[in-house]
Amino acid sequence: MNVTCLELKKLLEISKIIKNSKTFFIAGHVKPDGDSIGSALALASVLTRIGKKVCICCADKIPDFLKFLKGINKIKMSVKKTDLFDCAIILESNSFLRMGNIITPNQSREIINIDHHYSSTNFGTINYIMPSSSSTAELVLNIFEYMQIKLTKNEAENLYTGILTDTGCFQQINTTFKSHIAAAKLMKYGININKIYREIYENISVNALKLRGLALCSMKTIFNDQFFYIVLTKNMFKKSCARYDDSEGIVNYGLKIKGVKVSCVFKEINKESTRITCRSVKKINLLDIVRIYGGGGHKNAAGCIINKNVETSIKMISSALKKKFEEK
Repeated sequence: MNVTCLELKKLLEISKIIKNSKTFFIAGHVKPDGDSIGSALALASVLTRIGKKVCICCADKIPDFLKFLKGINKIKMSVKKTDLFDCAIILESNSFLRMGNIITPNQSREIINIDHHYSSTNFGTINYIMPSSSSTAELVLNIFEYMQIKLTKNEAENLYTGILTDTGCFQQINTTFKSHIAAAKLMKYGININKIYREIYENISVNALKLRGLALCSMKTIFNDQFFYIVLTKNMFKKSCARYDDSEGIVNYGLKIKGVKVSCVFKEINKESTRITCRSVKKINLLDIVRIYGGGGHKNAAGCIINKNVETSIKMISSALKKKFEEK
């Protein structure tokens, strides 16, 4: 395990809390993805195997493409406000509120905050925040290795899902040699990586494909084809009969085009609110832009919500990007 001295200290502190705690609450962020769910499921399974009592939650519905993961049926959407825990492990959430309104900090004696985003805050008793890591799943694997815990095949599959999805099949800029080493370690447990890939990326519905067609018809490029964007309206979802999470991955189409430096999807929440998802090439720091609107993420993969309609939101993001392009 190749980690820094500071990271070793964090791992020691986390292992002590885990060993001394009996009851655990585990949750990732709202609008769950493969990393938050995969990491949570692996943690819940391992802790249960070593004799701990675990409650795993998610404030929102689980996307269809993740429902093949083992243990998914154990995830709850809420707990009683009177429930108390020795330890709450919050995954990939830049603040306690990002987890959703499931528990309050007062419901847990200890809080372990595990994240890999630059925008993460130190809200935990222990904050294991490593922006250099491709995924939270990598960090969870480090914890298991430090504690010398061998994984089951299902646990390895859950963690691999986290790394695979958060690296965009090991193609995004956040992918490092550690990502590949972690994946190789998980493969030793006999997981079927082709099956995992197909479940996640080649198992979409007809409605989801219809939505992509409508989305691509709306695409535009400006600033000498450096900025690519797509608009997703509520009417597009209605017309295609697609689910909200069927828009996953659409933002990546833009960076497939020669010369494009930033790709964005502007998703209409309502007439006064727009969700923006962004991807960029290495030199363009998106965090500088989304933080203005309370957003977060990574340097080259970030997002935010702007309390304006789609047209106004496009103008606001475009204006900020124009300045960045002019700086280059």
